[in-house]
Amino acid sequence: MNCPICNSETVEHARAQLRGKFEAVFQKCTHCGHMFVPDPIWLAEAYSEPINRTDTGYVQRNLLARDMMRECIETHLDPNGVFLDYAAGYGLFVRLMRDCGYDFRWKDLYCQNLFCRGFEAPPPLTGPFEAITAFEVFEHLTNPVEELEKLSAITTRLIFSTKLLPQPAPQLKDWWYYGVEHGQHIAFYTRKSLELLGGRFGYNFATDGSDWHIFSRHKLSPNFFSLSSTRWRAFLAKRRRRKSLVMADHDLILKNDSEGGEAKAPRN
Repeated sequence: MNCPICNSETVEHARAQLRGKFEAVFQKCTHCGHMFVPDPIWLAEAYSEPINRTDTGYVQRNLLARDMMRECIETHLDPNGVFLDYAAGYGLFVRLMRDCGYDFRWKDLYCQNLFCRGFEAPPPLTGPFEAITAFEVFEHLTNPVEELEKLSAITTRLIFSTKLLPQPAPQLKDWWYYGVEHGQHIAFYTRKSLELLGGRFGYNFATDGSDWHIFSRHKLSPNFFSLSSTRWRAFLAKRRRRKSLVMADHDLILKNDSEGGEAKAPRN
């Protein structure tokens, strides 16, 4: 079986019962180190609960992502641009970013939009978006090349999170991120595998070496994620905070409701 990212040979890393009943084989690439689970026939069952009940870090992760993205936008991107959160879950991150004054839109094929209704990105996704965010998404992808091909057509920047596979690759019992209890995590990336994946679509790559990563067709500093929290706090203290979209979004939804239609935000 060949690697879905670089097409090199793979070897079996481990076997396990996912969700307590599905036999799964974890294959590891001999070239780029990418690990994946082929033929995940249990995914329909696993996604009957889109946000699995063991995900106790859901709110904390969204708050961290908000702070990190505010820093990225203000120091590297156009704050007035339109952004897309891909596989956005219940929409908590989109709501948080709009609360901070940034025009974020929601897209998710599996999860109900609870927190930012009316601010969905209309299908088909056409862009261009200033940047696309995809937090805790890549480990769920059965075909990362196909997914990135779609996203690369509508943005020059993709900012995402997924935990890098430790080296050497740990056994299943020694790394919680394998997620054998819920079966939703089926792809695990090394730095090399992400560099090769982004390179296929003309992207440069930068990472914090652990959780946060970016694909960009623009020149990247290798220290893209290394701004200190002290410097960031000083930066925020000096600048005028962006006006929150909380009330503007509230008024827009009321306006659309009074006109008998679903609230749809105009693109900036």
